Amino acid sequence: MRFGKVSGYVVARDDGLWLSVSLESGRGISIVRETLVPVLGNGANTTALDWQADQYTQETIGVDLAEQGWEAIAEEEAVSEHPEAIGRSKLYTVRNLSGG
Repeated sequence: MRFGKVSGYVVARDDGLWLSVSLESGRGISIVRETLVPVLGNGANTTALDWQADQYTQETIGVDLAEQGWEAIAEEEAVSEHPEAIGRSKLYTVRNLSGG
């Protein structure tokens, strides 16, 4: 069994959000997903960049990392101090039961 930490961030751009999601495990830090994504939703709460980053990070864990055998088992609040126009997700603890 392996454990890791997953976090993501978005940077606001004119044409959407630049998303980067990383996995830190005993094998180092790897970028799981890095791409331009659209802004989600159109409600008042959905425009918060931290919320956007967290939604995309959860999606990455549930799709991309799940295909590799990873699952989220805990979450921690994100560091609240970061530059304007950058959103940061919560920090997710993940485990991989396959060990491979």
